[in-house]
Amino acid sequence: MKKIIRSGIYLLVFLAGINCFSQKSIKSSTELKTAKLQLIAGSKQYNPKAALVIFERQASEGNAEAMNGLGLIYSQGLGVAVNESLSLEWFQKAAQNGYPKAYYNLAMHFKNGIGVAKDEVKALDYFEKAVNTGYTYAYFSWGQMISKGLGSPQNYALAMHIWKQGADLGIQDCIYGLGYLHYKGFGTEQDYQKAFILFQLAADKGGSAGMYMLGICYRNGYGINIDNQKARYWLTQSAALGYKNAAIELGQAQPENAMPNQINTQSVALETINTLNEGTAPKKFQKVNQKAIQGDISGIYTGYLIRYDWSGQNIISKTPLEVTLNKKGEILEGEWKEKEGDQAHFQANITPEALIFKNSKIDRIEHFSNNTPKTYEFKQAKLQYLQKDDMVYIAGNIQLYDLKEHEIEKPIYVSLQRNASFEDTGGKQIISQVIIYPNPVTANSFNLSYELTEPTDISIEIYSFTGFLVSEQKLKTIQEGLQQQNIQFNGPSGNYILNLHYGTKVIKTILIKK
Repeated sequence: MKKIIRSGIYLLVFLAGINCFSQKSIKSSTELKTAKLQLIAGSKQYNPKAALVIFERQASEGNAEAMNGLGLIYSQGLGVAVNESLSLEWFQKAAQNGYPKAYYNLAMHFKNGIGVAKDEVKALDYFEKAVNTGYTYAYFSWGQMISKGLGSPQNYALAMHIWKQGADLGIQDCIYGLGYLHYKGFGTEQDYQKAFILFQLAADKGGSAGMYMLGICYRNGYGINIDNQKARYWLTQSAALGYKNAAIELGQAQPENAMPNQINTQSVALETINTLNEGTAPKKFQKVNQKAIQGDISGIYTGYLIRYDWSGQNIISKTPLEVTLNKKGEILEGEWKEKEGDQAHFQANITPEALIFKNSKIDRIEHFSNNTPKTYEFKQAKLQYLQKDDMVYIAGNIQLYDLKEHEIEKPIYVSLQRNASFEDTGGKQIISQVIIYPNPVTANSFNLSYELTEPTDISIEIYSFTGFLVSEQKLKTIQEGLQQQNIQFNGPSGNYILNLHYGTKVIKTILIKK
């Protein structure tokens, strides 16, 4: 009987303890809610000093949430002077006491170097710990670090795995992240259709980034029919939530894909070319396998740099390009000059599989850079060297790497022809300094300028890159000196070879028609 009474007393004491603890926990939670309201500037309850007292007292009693709150107070300067070091200390104490979000806050400090030396390895570790201890919203930041190669080697497959876990929990940022990888083809097949579905899911959950990408897809016809009304709607919704890129896009007169090949771009497998038969640029991107570069390819080349959308189905820009090459054994170096970018010096190792660039960068402006140059690093090139008759061509793929975004740039194709120099077939040189202007030619005529040392009969022939004779005519020359002739030319847009004949000699130069 005594044993039963004693057990009953223990049970009552235990239950009383639970009730006491429960009441204390409820009181602490209520106090913290009040303290949080007291930190909101402009509210009726605004009283940061009183809030600080509550957070400090509860932190001293071991409340991890209060410790994390003190970290936020000192990091944001809520009623106190900003103190990043003290903020870091409180986040560390909160994490040690098992508060999951504190790991996330620590990760942000180490990622951005706030109150501590920047350490991406530690930041990555803290994001992972935040997820593993229950703060699931850290899935996106954890995957983003992996996708950009921050704190670890870049690994899109792992980033996708991490974001998939977050997406399964309904986290809209992770759903957007999966869409982003499908949109660009990072770690998976490039697929606008899948990306669009994921962006729609993220947007439906209120995600501003998902809304922005929906607007981009509708505006350019990526995975869906072009619909300017829907594009503006989603971009406006995103901008209203403070997403800056959406506001910038709304201010753009034209979309990125201003001249689409179709109103609905569906992603398909890209063709791989083992042997190029001509140097002209394809309407749709082609993957080119490198061929052994033999002989001396040194010289000045002119042509175009063509950028495609991520699917490779649409040309989004075509920029006049001049490249000077100097081959020294297995090293290729030179100068790169493009109309919409800076001049850049480059150097690359020639390997059987590709040209591998070394410390070569260029600044370029593209549609999404908001008229601000972005720095790209030359990564590699897969090119083929063609020779037809007396002409030399280089064509293939160039891969650039966006140093700010930590990712490769859109598909790029180059089509270049070596500028032919004066060809000696015996006899003295009568004509020199042959110049076509403007070049590219934008009208149905162009000016031809050259120096003449004595009167002579001259004829010109204009050939397509495939060797088809497009135009021929004879020129009248009166006397020696600088000659300027206006040449009628109604050929379609493209690259041409102009041959200037006199006697037994010929001078070749490139004519570009836009």
